[in-house]
Amino acid sequence: MKYLLSFFAFILFATVLHAQDDLLRRALDGFGLDSSTVGYRPQQTWDTAPRDDPFRLPYFDELLARPLKIPNFTQRMLWRYNVYATADSSNMAGYHSPKVRPLAMMVLNSARNLGYDVGKYGLDYTPQIAETNPVLAEIRAVYENNNRTLGDMIVYPLPTQHWSDIAGEINKQLEGMPEDFQRAVAEILAASREAARWRNASLDQIPREDWHHIYSSTTLEESQCDAHTFDQKVYDAAVAFNGKSCYYGALLLAQAVQKAMPVIERYKKRDFTFDLATPQGRIFIAGAAHDTHYAQDCLLSIDLAGNDRYFGSVAATAPERPISILIDVDGKDRYENTHKGAPAQGAGILGIAMLIDTDENDTYESKTFSQGCGRFGVGILYDVDGNDSYTSEGFSQGAGMYGQGILLDQGGDDVYTTVYYAQGYGFSKGLGLLMDVSGDDTYTALDDELTHVGDETPKHNESDAQGFGSGRRGDHVDGHNMSGGLGILNDLDGDDTYSAGVFAQGSSYWFGYGILNDAKGNDSYRGVFFNLGAAAHFGIGTLFDGSGDDKSELVMTLGFGTGHDGSAAFYIDTGGDDSYTMTAADDRAVSLGSSLNSSFSMFLNVRGNDTYEPVGKSYGYVSGRRTGEWAQYGPTTGVFLDIGGTDSYNQPQAGQNTEWNSTEIDIARGLYSIGIDTEQGSVKFEE
Repeated sequence: MKYLLSFFAFILFATVLHAQDDLLRRALDGFGLDSSTVGYRPQQTWDTAPRDDPFRLPYFDELLARPLKIPNFTQRMLWRYNVYATADSSNMAGYHSPKVRPLAMMVLNSARNLGYDVGKYGLDYTPQIAETNPVLAEIRAVYENNNRTLGDMIVYPLPTQHWSDIAGEINKQLEGMPEDFQRAVAEILAASREAARWRNASLDQIPREDWHHIYSSTTLEESQCDAHTFDQKVYDAAVAFNGKSCYYGALLLAQAVQKAMPVIERYKKRDFTFDLATPQGRIFIAGAAHDTHYAQDCLLSIDLAGNDRYFGSVAATAPERPISILIDVDGKDRYENTHKGAPAQGAGILGIAMLIDTDENDTYESKTFSQGCGRFGVGILYDVDGNDSYTSEGFSQGAGMYGQGILLDQGGDDVYTTVYYAQGYGFSKGLGLLMDVSGDDTYTALDDELTHVGDETPKHNESDAQGFGSGRRGDHVDGHNMSGGLGILNDLDGDDTYSAGVFAQGSSYWFGYGILNDAKGNDSYRGVFFNLGAAAHFGIGTLFDGSGDDKSELVMTLGFGTGHDGSAAFYIDTGGDDSYTMTAADDRAVSLGSSLNSSFSMFLNVRGNDTYEPVGKSYGYVSGRRTGEWAQYGPTTGVFLDIGGTDSYNQPQAGQNTEWNSTEIDIARGLYSIGIDTEQGSVKFEE
């Protein structure tokens, strides 16, 4: 429960100091503003993006209108994960004791954070299986669910499957397997059938003849995310996708799999073997050897020990394979997929996929659509322990697009490397979560070789990573706007390093919501442009850093809590001696609680001796072009606050124990600027 306490500390720190001066409220009162008037509230007569977008997160417009709700709202979303990050039935007391399992709660609370109600307190789901010979009964049911009988010809030949008496051969392969192990396998198979039923319901309104197009398109992220082209079939499918049914099916499956894990782990290093092709995918069990698997067609694969190698599209779904589960319980394993566009390693594409690895130092290498990726489905990669390495090109490591993509790593010093659309990336109607519970971790969205250059600068890659929420801006092309999703990178402990190109690290674009949360440790951040708590074009970007001495570098501009064009941005650090620098800024440089064009931006540092060395216009600078109603209902507010410590500033308007305003302040244009350095004070955010 230690994480519960540490994360509530952020929400409550203002309450603890409430007897002191509420700095933000005092400053807003001086301008005649309050929490209800400081946000972006577009009027129906304005020529702005429509508010009836079917992809909009349900709470999004309210948060833009009342941005002082954002910090506590964001922390509540994070708390839903953090309280269950290491919890299980064995260490949860009271009402929840038979119901809580972390993998299931990641799915459940991701659905809740997207605005779906799939049950509020978790479920104690136990699949019903036959009392005798349950594995055979479940395999027979898989055949029947696919309008086949177990006596049919085999689905396709395997080296181990050249027989005609399928039931007899199944029983022969099961000989010697303990009864409790067989029941655990049968329960997973039963849950997979139920999850497949819910998955089918989620796609029921999408024409089946379009499924292969959606699955095989390797340019989905470019055509939809960047609006370079438009895919009508994908757009229509995204509107029709029933996320509630999909997430409920994934919730049931996650509970059943994790309940079965203690039994499966009990028999690690045993030499059970099983291999069978079914109409819904292959089922195989391997024992203690150092195996090589090309298991890209599996419904369920279990490996009980050994340093194993997995090649190809493992733990990935397809139109005809709605469920895919891979469990490896021991050994230093390598997962390798060299096929670009082929999903792998926890990729739920039109389905529900899970890869669970419980021990040792593992290596995951793939191209795209992998390592916790959900697209019209749910994809999960869950690594329990070890110093692990994750490498991909893009749309991976916790990436969701019309679905959930979750990468949960519970322990070890881990290295995450990608280029774009990754490490907590949420596109429209989607959520991407990368959650690392402990260890000194390194997160890199490569920026040295220019392979994914965007519109902001030709000198850097566009990362769209590390807690980035984004949508499709169609107002300048075909008009098909798609509000953004929710991208979360959540690291609970350790001395961590973050590096990325453009658009990353708790940032957002086009009604997207980006969150980077680092709870503890001496951390290092490097971002380029629209990074480190930044938002553009009606986005919400948040970066929270807890205790520790941190070094933050913004290479070019727009970061450290800076929003542009109807957005809201926050950078909040609550402890440690921190430094903030800019190294290669151009004449557009703004940062540190600066705000542009009808946005609310805030930089807040509490405690510690801090050093500020920005370039350009910073420390609560504001700029905007519009007057009249825009000044009233879309004000531009920049806030810089440093509370406590002895601090160093490099620009004359800011200083120790000083208050200031931007020279651009103009109430007639709705421009409001606040800069305060003080030894004591508080900030109370809205609940």
